[in-house]
Amino acid sequence: MDDRLKCLVCGLEFSFVPNQIFCHGCGQPGLFQSSVVNNAGIKSTGTTALERFASFLPLGQVRPELSLGEGQTPLLALNKLDSSGCLLAKLESSNPTLSFKDRGSALVVQKALELGWSAVGTVSTGNMASSTAAYAARAGLKCILLVKKGTSAAALLSSAIFHPLILEVGGDYGQLFRESYGLGQEFGIYFANSVDPVRLEGYKLTAFELCLQLGRAPDYVYVPVSSGGHFVGLYKGFIELGQAGYIEKVPVMVGVQAAGCAPIASAFEAGQNSVSQIQPSETIAHSIANPDPPAGNLVLKMVNDYDGFLTSVTDEDMLLAQKQLARDEGLFVQPESASALAAYFKLRHRFVGTSVLVLTGQGLKASHQPGIDNLTYQVSGVGELKEFFRSVYSQK
Repeated sequence: MDDRLKCLVCGLEFSFVPNQIFCHGCGQPGLFQSSVVNNAGIKSTGTTALERFASFLPLGQVRPELSLGEGQTPLLALNKLDSSGCLLAKLESSNPTLSFKDRGSALVVQKALELGWSAVGTVSTGNMASSTAAYAARAGLKCILLVKKGTSAAALLSSAIFHPLILEVGGDYGQLFRESYGLGQEFGIYFANSVDPVRLEGYKLTAFELCLQLGRAPDYVYVPVSSGGHFVGLYKGFIELGQAGYIEKVPVMVGVQAAGCAPIASAFEAGQNSVSQIQPSETIAHSIANPDPPAGNLVLKMVNDYDGFLTSVTDEDMLLAQKQLARDEGLFVQPESASALAAYFKLRHRFVGTSVLVLTGQGLKASHQPGIDNLTYQVSGVGELKEFFRSVYSQK
């Protein structure tokens, strides 16, 4: 795989240069061109995910010492939520900084060092900021984070501990995203934002692992969608596995958005080929609420080309799904991650077969936290424990 990008929407090809990743013809992000041959090698050895799949990655060599142990995440059966045995979860919240973003950040720092960059940065509302900061620290790179004003204290803390330069910026988030690339070019910072093609190469490895763990491709994969980068990366992974002869078909990819901010799902439902910027409503799902998704048109094309599907779910359905995952399966994830389960419940009678939910982030990283006051009891001291058990616990 060389350092050439291709726009899948209009077909234009161009060289990969950090901060210059968008097609000059249609404005969509470019992707690294696949040069996968049949039975391209997947190593059975190696301490990191990047080493196992090195022949599929745009790197001269993999440096395992830069890893934080990302990838190789569990694939869990969710038999209490669906007794058919056909529902599974890929637990991306078990990555080092508790989200799928680590797969992309791990590759970004490797590529930055390979190209001679000394600083990396990102525009983020939370998960990608902490992930980028952690991997930059590991690699000895400077790190600059541009975060939306009002970002939660928990998100800031999980980034600040790695000692990056953090700038909280007010105003339009989409404008901040676009402005970052100009700043990167001027000041020598590789801004690896949500649709960066190197990040997407890291995300595709989730698809690789999933098929190896399952022994085949699943029938359906449910994925929360914001900018579209993660969704496209997973698609690319399944496509390349097919090209290499490891799977017979690409699964039906089901992209899930928040009902309060669903520009891509709305365009899909209306039969459109392009996504328009919207004025969003309020939603708790901040990390998937992007009113002007930079890869929106690319998502639509891939869904149409490979018979995928897009839908939206309400905040109420997300919160219910979050509670069900915790109560029934012992998994605490962000409401945005739980949107995958909410969509599964919405569509399971239509899409029958082996389904995998990609659970993208751990619950403690969420800006919206569930209340627990009504789930706890107060006991004044150890001496009152027996009385508590007699009066309350024995009745349950």
